[in-house]
Amino acid sequence: MEQATQATTPTAPTHDRETAARASYQRARALADQLVDGTPVTPNAVETYRGIGSDDFAVRLHFGTGFEAGRGVLQIATLLDAQPIRDDQRFDVGWGGVVWIEAQTTVDGVQVLARALTNKEDADRLLPPADDAEAQHASASSEESAVEVTQPLPTISTDPAAPVVPAVTPVIPLAAARATTAEAGE
Repeated sequence: MEQATQATTPTAPTHDRETAARASYQRARALADQLVDGTPVTPNAVETYRGIGSDDFAVRLHFGTGFEAGRGVLQIATLLDAQPIRDDQRFDVGWGGVVWIEAQTTVDGVQVLARALTNKEDADRLLPPADDAEAQHASASSEESAVEVTQPLPTISTDPAAPVVPAVTPVIPLAAARATTAEAGE
């Protein structure tokens, strides 16, 4: 049996797209080089990458761990006129008491992210935490969100006319469960 073959034509002009992608890569790479040259703290890694579904390249500067790494992020933030932030949310979540220091902005169409991993003491010296009122508000809202109960989604049975609805099981917050267990043990 014979099979007919046809020449295929591309649906989009790949030359123009590749030219734009190459120009974006070169802008990102040049910016990364400028940033590394502009700070006395050398990052552990500099990554120029293109995200999924994007034609634009971005830059990540990974400064590593410790106080000097955090200083590097703050210096990049100063160079870029970006607001440095600290992420204390992961402090007690199995990471061994770490705090991320980050700076993120866009320069000439290039997204830039600089980050370092520090301990709480170094993070406090580099970027003091928000005042106590804001910290207490954040703590209270995180406790409220931890207690929030959501309803399960119904599952679909093989018969579309008869959906199977799972039983709703009450969720007891961990602190309440521990208190109940402690009272029962006394």
